Amino acid sequence: AGNNAKVRSGDKAQADCNAREAIGESDHFTVTPIQLLAAYAALVNGGRLLAPRVADANAFDPVERDQIDIAPQHRAIITEGMRAALRYGTAKNAHLDSLSLSIIGKTGTSPPAKGFRTNGWFVGFASPAGSSASQDSEPGPGEVELAVLIFLSRSHGSEAAVLSKSIFEAYANETNSIHRRNAEQRGGAEEKFSNSAIRNSQFAIKVHLVTENVTQELSLEDYVLGVIRAEGPTESEPEALKALAIAIRTYALKNRGRHAKDGYDFCTTTHCQRFVGGNPTVREGTETSTGTLPDGRVSAAVRATEGQVLIDDRGQLVDAYFGASCGGETANIAALWGTRPSQYLTGVRDEYCASGPHATWTDVIARADLLRALQSDARTNIGARLDQVVISKRDETGRAEFITIDGEHRKQVRGWDFKIIVGRVLGWNVLKSSRFEVARAGSNFIFHGKGFGHGLGLCQEGAHVMAARGSSYQRILEKYFPGAREGRDREIGRKGEGETGRWGDRKNGRETYRADVLTTQSSLLRIAHSRHLPVSPSPRLSVSPPPRLISLSSEHFRVTYPTDVDRRDANLVLNTLESARSDFLHRASAASLSTDVPLLEIRINASTGDFTARTGQPWWAAAATRGHKIELQPVGILKRRGSLTTTLRHELAHVVIDAVSHNHAPRWLGEGFAIYLAGEGPLFARYATKTKLSTDEIEKRLERPGSQQEMRMLYSLAHNQVLELIRAGSEASVWKKLAAG
Repeated sequence: AGNNAKVRSGDKAQADCNAREAIGESDHFTVTPIQLLAAYAALVNGGRLLAPRVADANAFDPVERDQIDIAPQHRAIITEGMRAALRYGTAKNAHLDSLSLSIIGKTGTSPPAKGFRTNGWFVGFASPAGSSASQDSEPGPGEVELAVLIFLSRSHGSEAAVLSKSIFEAYANETNSIHRRNAEQRGGAEEKFSNSAIRNSQFAIKVHLVTENVTQELSLEDYVLGVIRAEGPTESEPEALKALAIAIRTYALKNRGRHAKDGYDFCTTTHCQRFVGGNPTVREGTETSTGTLPDGRVSAAVRATEGQVLIDDRGQLVDAYFGASCGGETANIAALWGTRPSQYLTGVRDEYCASGPHATWTDVIARADLLRALQSDARTNIGARLDQVVISKRDETGRAEFITIDGEHRKQVRGWDFKIIVGRVLGWNVLKSSRFEVARAGSNFIFHGKGFGHGLGLCQEGAHVMAARGSSYQRILEKYFPGAREGRDREIGRKGEGETGRWGDRKNGRETYRADVLTTQSSLLRIAHSRHLPVSPSPRLSVSPPPRLISLSSEHFRVTYPTDVDRRDANLVLNTLESARSDFLHRASAASLSTDVPLLEIRINASTGDFTARTGQPWWAAAATRGHKIELQPVGILKRRGSLTTTLRHELAHVVIDAVSHNHAPRWLGEGFAIYLAGEGPLFARYATKTKLSTDEIEKRLERPGSQQEMRMLYSLAHNQVLELIRAGSEASVWKKLAAG
């Protein structure tokens, strides 16, 4: 596990090493962070274990201490796992795979032999995006240019990974700057991508250029580039472009083969997605030519999000629609088109696009022109006379769901169909959306509307404002596709594959590729991946989907819980928390303090195993709070223990205490006062001992209690110290002590 790692002797003989020490989890086995980094570096240094040194880059002379024999197939498995840790494993929340780099990494969370506080670490290696390592192969010696190790005490490896992102971002920005300077020195106004990761997508897209009447076969990423050129040519915000790239890629994979009967996948009109070529890659057989990309912003967005798609809670690709402007509220697909509703397309309020160029519009259409347009379609042909157009039903987003047309005959049609029928004859800039008011004025019909397009999914004008105000592309997509989550194009099954998707065998010479994936509630888990080996089709896996989660909200809390949990229990949790919040804030107000408690997320875990896996806490812990999220053991367990109410009050008390003290409260004071506010004093009184400890001693021992019994004893002592403060002054004095830090 590194250079000169040793087993300490002294208070315990080496012979006493147990099984945990054999895998490095022990107080008697010590490895420094630099030793850990050196050990992992051997993986990307061709097995060479180098001595850590500090030297100028130009004068660095590596000293090899040992050679580790790592078989190529074993290295490939390890690096594949390290890449997967970033994409859908323990480091996925760091979003390192969104950077224009090839990064592999490993998290670690290790409890000491005694106690339960964990130490977290993350080690990661970065290669330039254009290296062979960016093609999902293991990085070769000399390709890795940056190694990062983050070590955090009393934390988890996933948090260490999040902390590392700023380092990798700085490196990515520096390498991009160098790349741009080199390009300028070569006199190239356009960026060459002959070895770009963008050119190496495993999916081929056939796009028919309608104007030229030519069909081209492109990589998926080349197709995404062309659509962004057409659909987002004026977008200047990088995060908005990234969000658009993911929506376009998802739509392409979801709808590939839309023109299968015509011999291609997509056309270049609004029937599919508009497309503008830029001398893209054209494949002929297995040969690939290269082209240039005139817009660095667009190519950077595609490169940064390569392979990222949106999936629903079943692991299936979402319907990733996007449009210019939703006019203040995105559309509900069930009301707009009469199709099966999707959780992520039911409509959300959008306060960001109100100032956009298409926020409002007015069209005045002569009655004769409108009649001519309506006569062009049997659904709206009301004969030779047009008397009135009335919106007979609006949906909850304000759009015209049904329109009644009176004339020689009466017809009723969906609002969106009305807009399309009129636009097909009078032009697509007439009636920009179905969110409008209509009134007759003499021989004219006046339409006052909002938004431009169908309004489903991503609102481009809203996304632009969000990005300009500092929102990430992840936050933008969460806004417009609530309930959807990020996936990778390599792990998504084709439409209709159900819970287990399998890409069909793709032959290239004698090589056969296949990836079987199993979807879970929180991630995609690759269970088999064969590369460069002939394989025969395996039987389809039979998978029982994991329990679904549902949410219930009150004014200040949102509870997420498995569907097999009684809704009354979820309501009990909400009501208890609302009551406790009111109580705590009233007490703080009595001490002349005001505080802002944020909206809190509460997760009820399905089992103790789920709870310990998600939090890293021991099985006997009732709950865990981090930031604005509270993780709970199963409600049934807490109710059987008789501790549901006190547990909720205790965890919420910590949130309020942290808010009042700005996270500066001593541990003993925070724990003792939380026990007091939660009403747990009588419970901890049974653990009181005659031991007398100062607050400094309690604080020190709380950092690393040796057992559950010791922790309870320390909590009891902390509670007694708080009681003494209250007796000497008042409860208000404790609140003020917290506020003073």
